[in-house]
Amino acid sequence: MSDTRLLLRLWLTKPRQIATWTPTGTAVAQAYVDALDAAPRHGHIVELGAGTGPITGAMIDAGCDRSRLCIVEYDHALVVLLKQRFGHTGIVQGDARALDALFDAHGIDRVAAIVSTLPILHFSRTDQKRVLDGCFSRALPGATFTQITYLPGSPIRQRALSRWGYCARRFKRVNRNWPPATLWQYQPASAD
Repeated sequence: MSDTRLLLRLWLTKPRQIATWTPTGTAVAQAYVDALDAAPRHGHIVELGAGTGPITGAMIDAGCDRSRLCIVEYDHALVVLLKQRFGHTGIVQGDARALDALFDAHGIDRVAAIVSTLPILHFSRTDQKRVLDGCFSRALPGATFTQITYLPGSPIRQRALSRWGYCARRFKRVNRNWPPATLWQYQPASAD
C-alpha cells in the first residue's frame, strides 16, 4: 500500500490523531533537517508523530547519528512501517502527551531538539502544554521544538505559550509544498 493511501485510510478513521492524509514533502523534510543545525551536538533528537517516516529518512540521510534519534509514533500500523523501513533502533510506539514515562523507559535524559508533525492544533491546551513540558523538562540549553502548520499563525496560541513560559518564532516558510507549510519553533522564554 502506498504511503498516501495508508495515511488517507488512517486519516479518514482518525482525523484528530493523524495530522494529514499525505506524507511530508521533501522540501518540508529538508526544512526540519535545517532546523537541527543550531541544535546542541549531544543529546537526543526526538521526532514526534513520525508517520510514514519522511523526516526520519531525511535526518538519517543528512547524517544524524541513529543512536541519537528517538522516533515516537502513536499509531501501531505506522510504527510497524517505520520499523520495516528503518529498523527497530530508536523507534517507539507512544503518546507524546506522556513523554516522561516514555523517556524514562528508553533512557533519554537529555534532549537536543524536537521535531514534530503532531496534530497539535487539535490538542487541548492542557495536552499542548503537557507535550511542551515533557520535551523541555529534559532539554539542553538551546534546544528547540519545531512544529509544522499549514495555517498562517502558530498552531499553539501565543497567549497560552506566554502564560506557560514559552515563546514562539516562525522558523521557515516552505512554499515548495502543497499546501505551503510553515515551521514554528518553541523554546522556554528564558532561552531568548
